Amino acid sequence: MVFTPPTVSDVPLLFPISAVVAAGTTRIISFPDEFLGVAVNLKITNNDGANAASYRVGQDAMNARNLPASNFDTISNANVKYLSVTAGAAGTVLVEAQAYDIERAELAGVVAV
Repeated sequence: MVFTPPTVSDVPLLFPISAVVAAGTTRIISFPDEFLGVAVNLKITNNDGANAASYRVGQDAMNARNLPASNFDTISNANVKYLSVTAGAAGTVLVEAQAYDIERAELAGVVAV
């Protein structure tokens, strides 16, 4: 058996995830560790009306992206395991995701062929 990443149409809306990042803090969300899944669709909403927030997908693999005050961004059809979010000083950041659960063999690093 070979793991095939899911597409949006393969994932039911039964595994929604919501996380809030407090004002002025940075949070690293590990979807496999915290939710036993991989995020395939994300919506990141900056609830701070005055300050920008930032986020980074995949730990240090990508540059941080700016999220202006009172805006949101989406990531679709992706395979996100880690998300780092830094909220502005005056408001929270809401992360909502649709996740695909991880098989036990994938957690152990073993993929059956």
